[in-house]
Formats: sequence, C-alpha cells, structure tokens
Amino acid sequence: MPLSREEIEEIKSILSREPTLEELAMFEAQWSEHCSYKSSRRLLRLLPTAGRNVLIGPGRDAPAVEVFPGVAVVFKIESHNHPSAVDPYNGAATGIGGIVRDILTLGAKPIALLDMLYLGDLRDSRAKWLAKGIVKGISDYGNRIGIPTVAGDTWFDSSFNTQPLVNVACVGIAKTEELVRDRPAPRDAILVIGNPTGRDGLLGSSFASKPLSDNPSEDIGAVQVADPLMEKILIDSILELARKKLVKFVKDLGGGGLTTAVAEVAADFDLGAELRLDRLHLRTELTPLEILVSESQERMMLVVDKEKLADVVAVLEKYDVPRSLIGFFDGSGRIKAYYENKLVADIPAKELAKPRDIWRLSRPPVELVKLLNPVSDIPVVSVAEALDSLLSSPNIASKKWIYEQYDHEVGIRTILKPGFGDAAVLRLDTGDRRGIAVKGDANPRYTAIDPFNGAANSVAECYRNLVAVGSTPVAFVDEPNAGNPEKLEHFWYFEMMVKGIAWMTNELGIPVVGGKVSFYNEDYRGRQVKPTATIVGVGAIEDVGRVKSIDLKHEGSTILVVGTTYPELGGTEYLARVHGIEAGGVPTPRPSSELRNASYIAKLIDDEIALSVHDIGLGGLAVAIAEMAVLSDIGVEIDIEKIPHRGCSRLDEILFSETQARYFIEVKPERVEKALELASALGTTAAVVAKTTGRKFYTVKLGSITVIEKHLDYLRELHEESLRKTMV
Repeated sequence: MPLSREEIEEIKSILSREPTLEELAMFEAQWSEHCSYKSSRRLLRLLPTAGRNVLIGPGRDAPAVEVFPGVAVVFKIESHNHPSAVDPYNGAATGIGGIVRDILTLGAKPIALLDMLYLGDLRDSRAKWLAKGIVKGISDYGNRIGIPTVAGDTWFDSSFNTQPLVNVACVGIAKTEELVRDRPAPRDAILVIGNPTGRDGLLGSSFASKPLSDNPSEDIGAVQVADPLMEKILIDSILELARKKLVKFVKDLGGGGLTTAVAEVAADFDLGAELRLDRLHLRTELTPLEILVSESQERMMLVVDKEKLADVVAVLEKYDVPRSLIGFFDGSGRIKAYYENKLVADIPAKELAKPRDIWRLSRPPVELVKLLNPVSDIPVVSVAEALDSLLSSPNIASKKWIYEQYDHEVGIRTILKPGFGDAAVLRLDTGDRRGIAVKGDANPRYTAIDPFNGAANSVAECYRNLVAVGSTPVAFVDEPNAGNPEKLEHFWYFEMMVKGIAWMTNELGIPVVGGKVSFYNEDYRGRQVKPTATIVGVGAIEDVGRVKSIDLKHEGSTILVVGTTYPELGGTEYLARVHGIEAGGVPTPRPSSELRNASYIAKLIDDEIALSVHDIGLGGLAVAIAEMAVLSDIGVEIDIEKIPHRGCSRLDEILFSETQARYFIEVKPERVEKALELASALGTTAAVVAKTTGRKFYTVKLGSITVIEKHLDYLRELHEESLRKTMV
C-alpha cells in the first residue's frame, strides 16, 4: 500500500487500536496525494483565491464566479494522466465524465469542455497510439453527452511518450440563486445515484499517487470504464433537482469513491455518518472494502432533507436513475460503515478527510545552471526556411485533426470556434448579448527550463488570449503537473510553478479559484516528464457581437504591433525546432506590460477600432502574423525595421523571439491615427508595421529588402496539414 509505515502508526494512534482492512483501505484512498493534497496544501495557500466575483472558492468539487449580476460560471480543471497512460480511450473519456460531474455538484448546466493535452513524439509508435486513443476518448464521450469541446491546448514532446498529461476542463452556467450550496445537517439522507458500483477503478486514487509500473497492463484494473449514456441522465436529473431546490449538497464519487465523498462532507460540516454498505446497488458481488474504495464512474452522492426524500425519488424515477439510500449524516463526527449489520469501519471524519501536511524539502537540479545559461553562438540560418519549420511544427501547426473530431457547435452557443480565436467565446442564456470567453494554456518547455517564470508566462498567455477576443478576465483555475514529490528535484519544480502562478495572478489581480494537483508524472524509469503548469481562464463579454477573431478582415488594412520585442530566444519553439536546443532563460514575465497593453486592447475593441486581434506567442511575431494571413487568405506585408525592439541585433531575434505582452491588431487606415493616440495616452508601445494586400503572399521586408516571400497556399499546406499527415 502507498501508506507509509509512519502513516500506519499514525492511523493506529487515531483509532487507539489496530485498523481493520476496510479502514486501512479508506485511509489509503483518502490520504493519497490525489485526494488529500498532503504534499501541496501549504504551497497552494500562496495562491490568491478571493475576489469580488468569487462566489465559491477552493474546497468544493468546483468553484463559482459571478460574471454578471445573477449569472454564475462554474468551471474546473482535472487531470487523468495515469489512467490515460494505461488505457488512453477510457482514461481520457472518464476524465471528461469526472469533470462534468464536478460542475453538476453546484447545479450548473455544463456548456463547454476544454482539453489540454501534452502528448509524446508522434514518431514513437506508443506515443502515437496513446494520442489517437486519448483524442478518440474525449471525442466520443463529449459528443455523446452533447457538450461541445471548444478550446484547449496541445503540445508534443518525447518526455510524454509513455506518460502523457491529459488535463481537461468543463465550464457550466447557473443562476446565482440556484447554485447548490446549502449546509448538510444531522438526519440528512445520503443517496448514491447513477451506475451500479463495480470493481473498475478500485483504489484509482492510490494508483494516481504512485509512479507507473514498467508493465502498464498490470494497472488496467485501476482505470474506470466510461458510460456517457448514464452521464447524460445524471446531467438532466441533477439540473432538475437543483432547479427545484430539492437537494442540499451534491458530490461526485470520483477519486476515493464513497469514502472520500462521505468523509469530506462530514469533515467540512462537523458531521458524522452512518453507512449501510449492503444497501448500495452493485454491478457484481463486492466486499465491503471494495464498496468503500471503488471508483466506478457516473456515480454521485446527494444529500437530501428527509422531508424532501420522496420528491427527490420521484425526479430520479422520472429519468430512470438507479439509486440507493445508504445512510444518514449525524452529529457524531465519526464515519461508521456497516455491512450486513456488522461494523466494518469506525473512523473520526476529520482525521480521515484531512491528514496532516507533509513538509516536503526541495532543491533545484544540478543541470539547472546549464539550462538557464544564455545560449550563445546560435548559427545564422535562413529565416524563410525557419518559418517553414515552425509553421509545420506539431506544437504550432493547426490542430484541426483533433478538434474536427469534436462537436464544438452542439448547444448553438459557440461564437468563436476552434482555430479562429485566441479563446473560445460562448453565448449565455441571459436574453441579451452577453457571453464568456474560455481558454487553457501551458508551455512545458518553459516550465522545464524555468518553472517559476515558465508558470508565470502560462498565466500571462491565458490572460492575453482572453483579452484578445474582447473579454475581461475574471478568474483562473490551475493544474500543476509534476513528478514524484518525494524526490527533492521533482518537488522543487512543483514548488516553483506554484510560486510563479501565485506571483503572476497577484500581479494581474485575477484570483485562482480552484484547481487540481497531479504528482508522480514519470516514466517507469523514474524520469519526470516535463513539469507543466496548465492554466484555464474565464472572461466576461458584454456583447458577443463585438468579439475579435484572429483572421484578417480586409485588403488594404493597417496592422499594428503592440509591445516591445526583446532578444529572448531562450526556451522558444524556434530554438528547439530549428536548432535542437532547449535551454536559455525563458522570456521574462512582464505583468505591468500585460496590464497596460490589455487595457489598450480593450479600449480599441470597445471603440470599434480593432478589426482583428491576435496574441503573439509560440513562434514569435513571424508565426502570429502568418497565422492571421493563412486563416483569412489575405496577403500581408510586414517591415521588420518598423518593429519596436530593444537589443535585437539579428533577424531571428526580431522574428522568432517569444517576448511576452505583445499583440497584432488590424485596423482600418482611417483609424490608425486614433489608435496611436490612444496608445500614447495609455503609455502603450504601438507601431504601424504591416499592411494587408490583394496579393496572396506573406512578405517580410527589411526596409526595401525582401527576406521572406511565401504564397499563402504553400503556408496553409504547411500549417493545416502537417499534423494531420503525421497522425494518419
């Protein structure tokens, strides 16, 4: 068992006796890293979690923020990394199922999914098999429950060949007054609804809290089996129960199963519980131990006032939802589980639910100095050939092969579809033109080189993507993915990522309202995958009719660049893809510039000056403006002599630097003067650097010298077909 010798002795002390096998299994499930956060809690307290829009912060299955008066957005991120490494289809599918149920626990209607996938080198046969299975699992599950997958992030790297990172998020909406957030009380009934409990997923939380074995098939029993049809009736029934205010509290039976669901609710509200395990509906005959820690999917726990029990059962019968009344909460403070009238477990709820924090030591790896040293003597290469290499890079190339498998329009609320905006935009059910923007981001290379600044940059990238479409960022959730927390170097990466997220979100004034931690992301040799800080953000939009996409709108337009470019090639896609180097200090996070430039972009959109907006990120400004031209099939000519920069002495530094806090903006020629006046008034650096043309060419000039000229059809083939050809 993952329980240490010290933890077993502590359990004996808590119980003042020898634990039963059932009790040991309950402690193992709940005290796992996956459920308890015992190694991460002290660091997560650094994150800013409060704000005027925050309705429910960390602690529940999902947080909630008020984006407009009376309108709540509930959103959450989750990982299913280990299960997806063993069974990519079911691992990814059940990740989607779990994150949807997290949203349901507050009575919110799930309206959108996001998938942030960090996959292996597609030249590796196993990595390719994993990638195909993961995408198929997400596609099938999301499509079958009728929730669109609208946005995400995808990265390919050999460190993920055997241990991919599958981070998924769900966004839901609710009227603020209809959120499920009553306090459970003694005598409240405990109902388990949904699928019968089986052996699939037994102690899956423990499986996720240890390294993978060198034989993945050994762990297949810890992977749950997906049932999207049951999920669909759970969605419908719980939304009706919430709307009619028939339930006091709802909890997903996810990691840790029944043990975690009951223990956490009891501990949070100073309660105890009495459970009758033999009353639970089962798929097959199970022992009490198996019932307590099974993680079979599509199951939820309802806390119901006894007086409303008949009304709840009537709704469940209407939708033909399987259910079991397995017990009641009480005021004892203890979890007592009976099986056929025999007491098999008797544990103090708070001691079970909240193990003591573990103070982990950390130290930076010895190779860090080499990684952070500036990269010198970079060979001079053809920037035209470098552009080709970047546009066809799996990390930059169009992800059509992935998102075309998803139904991103079901629900008819998707305004900006995948590929057309820096973030997805969704219409709300408010009877007006209000909406929200959602986006997920990470950069595993940045965080592998410099976890503090890399994580801060991931926050900034997500922030810019929300700003670029015309939204006001409201809140983030985060998912730091790292290796074994018992290894000093691995835990150092986690520590630095959390501190980087905390610093940047504090600087931006945006709360982190929830999230998830994923440890033990290693291959079977104990090598940590690239530590990755995944960020998902939500922004509010007053008028979805005025959102901005990245495609150019007119021939004869003027293009401005916002922000100053610095010679920051360290950690860039250019350095890795073209020169095979993954080192050098990553681009410096610049929160003050982010805030200043975001205010400028918002003003240009509000004043209807901006026609299109695109954040400058991976691949630098050469890639960003190429994406705008290719997507619109409108030619563009840019003069790099006009690009504001400091210290850049080479063409590749100007073209491919990934300096933060930069955007491209398309404006009509007659609005350029006004755009520049606003920049001056707000203290923002903005300059006219390009124009759109009637020629179907992407042209880069250095004054009168043409340094790149490519037909848009050629660039489109590179950008849109490279990943598809690799996957097929």
